[in-house]
Amino acid sequence: MLELTLFTLVASLCVGASILWANYRRLVNQLFALFSLTATLWLWFVYLSLRTGQLYHIDNAFNPVPWLRAASATGSLFPWILWLLKESVASLELNRRKLIIRSLPWLIICILLGAICFTDLFIPSNSTPDNQHRGIAYPVFSFVSATLYIVLIIGAIRQTRFASGIRRLEMQFLTVNTSIACLITIALTGLGYYLNLRFLARLAPTAGLILYAFTAWVITFHRVFDARQIFLSVAQRLIVVIFICCIVFTIWHVESRFHSTYYGVISIVIVCSLLTLKLDELSRGWFKLSLERTTTDVRRTIIDWARTESNPEKLLTEFEHILCEWGSTRRAALLFDHGEYYSAANIDFQKVHPGYEPLCKIGWTTPESLQRQRYTPALNELRDFLTRQSLGVIVTAPRQSLTPSLLLALAIKINQRPFTYPEVRQLQEIAELMDNTLARSRLSLQARQSEQLATIGLIGASLAHEIRNPLTAIKTFVHFLPTRYDDPEFREKFSRLVPDEVDRIDNLTQQLLDLSNPRPHQLEAIGLNSIVKETIDLLQNRASQMDIALNIDIGAALDNIHADRGAIRQVLINLIVNAFQSLEHKNGEKKVDVCTRNVDGGVRLDIADNGPGIPPEMRQKLFQPFQSTKTKGMGLGLTICADILRKHHATITIPDEEREGALFRIVFPWPPPSS
Repeated sequence: MLELTLFTLVASLCVGASILWANYRRLVNQLFALFSLTATLWLWFVYLSLRTGQLYHIDNAFNPVPWLRAASATGSLFPWILWLLKESVASLELNRRKLIIRSLPWLIICILLGAICFTDLFIPSNSTPDNQHRGIAYPVFSFVSATLYIVLIIGAIRQTRFASGIRRLEMQFLTVNTSIACLITIALTGLGYYLNLRFLARLAPTAGLILYAFTAWVITFHRVFDARQIFLSVAQRLIVVIFICCIVFTIWHVESRFHSTYYGVISIVIVCSLLTLKLDELSRGWFKLSLERTTTDVRRTIIDWARTESNPEKLLTEFEHILCEWGSTRRAALLFDHGEYYSAANIDFQKVHPGYEPLCKIGWTTPESLQRQRYTPALNELRDFLTRQSLGVIVTAPRQSLTPSLLLALAIKINQRPFTYPEVRQLQEIAELMDNTLARSRLSLQARQSEQLATIGLIGASLAHEIRNPLTAIKTFVHFLPTRYDDPEFREKFSRLVPDEVDRIDNLTQQLLDLSNPRPHQLEAIGLNSIVKETIDLLQNRASQMDIALNIDIGAALDNIHADRGAIRQVLINLIVNAFQSLEHKNGEKKVDVCTRNVDGGVRLDIADNGPGIPPEMRQKLFQPFQSTKTKGMGLGLTICADILRKHHATITIPDEEREGALFRIVFPWPPPSS
């Protein structure tokens, strides 16, 4: 037991030194170091009393009573130090002088208790290891000490009810853990004396140190934990362990009584193991410890939004709403890298900021974490930034990257509670998922814009030709206007044809604008045949330049569909242009057929060519992003088409027909599903 006491002494000294080293400027750390120093001195006296007790059996001149009195007198200071710790945590702005003045009543009581320890009323001088005696002051000392700890617990509980934020969490840990540690120490010491079980008394310092070290670590370590979550987690694991022990006992009892076979025992073990796993899952739900489930739900929501929304700006807005709901806060910001700084909404964070490097190195920070860390000018500047912006947490994505692409910041929680370390870890996972999702969305948007610009370039010659024709007619009329103005028939043709040609030019330019900058879809009842005719007229000149026969077969008598005219035109142009490109290197006859037909429940549109066709292995994934049978392009044209048609409740397929070339079949429902 001497070795255990000595080890506990050294451990207590190391705990105090490490706490003071973590942040020597913080009052809480200083008081923990004082507690550790006092505990070390107390353990040293305990060690000397035990050592002297052993030597007493060799030489009766050795008397452990002075060391027992010194250990008890030193231990009487613990309530005063614990009160200082409690008040320093509960009142963050209380200065040292006021704190010492307010603690004087506690200090006086503790000094009086310590003074009693050095009298024969506490431990008589004639008390020996073989003939132990306790004076009448000994139970009084124990009673008063226990009362002081109970008063500390009650007072701390009352202060905890009115505390908020990080103070509430630290008060919970401090009051419960430290007070329980002291009560356990007193209980073990008392039981060891009255039951004559000395090993219990000698275990008390180690048990107290373990709880004390855990409390000190939780309150001074830069990672913040929730006391309630830790206690519930311990309780949940105890339940599971007890259940496992019951299972083991049951298996042993069954096997010894019924002489079960080897395979029977294995079956019982498997069943019991499954029951244990199920109990672990259920108990985590009972104690509300399933934080992973919350993260899974958020991840699922993010992925669902990424599948249904392709606009990065709208995705960003939705992600901010998700973060506000997840973090119980009123404001969330995703700060993107803009070269020399990160920016979002009303927050700018410069890369030359002193706190940028430590933030990237750690990967996250909170005001509470910075308060606990060892003081440096950079961390102090970072804490000031968080305070000015009223931020509760910042994480980087990717985590611990020296050049993160995203900083995710959340404002202080509505209930003022700090973000705990498990929540920070979850937030880092969410930030990385959002960063990857937004990066993919921006890349897809850029690729779509490139596809649209490429399509515009392909039909540019056709547009120029189509615009030149009405301009020629207008120019001709304007040329003859001065000489034939008095001709009524000329004026009648002029007033009729010129506006028509101007409208034609306006329609052509509007089509070009729709392709280059698509507007939100406005679904309405329109005729599919008219859209097909307009698109064929637009691309006919391009087809002629490429020696392609562009054929149209309007066979749908009822061509009503519920769609956006510009969006369907874009789908047609993409598919027809793809057909043109597939015929670019073909020799002989080249043709593209576009036809409409009525089918059950809607209208069918077919676009077919006599090109090389589509390999069977490509048909299942042709509508996925970045999949193409061409050597140029981004492979997003068909993905865009499929996305547009999906929003119209239409389907696009590649029928498996034995024919030359490729065939794309689109079916528009009528009446639409929403009607």
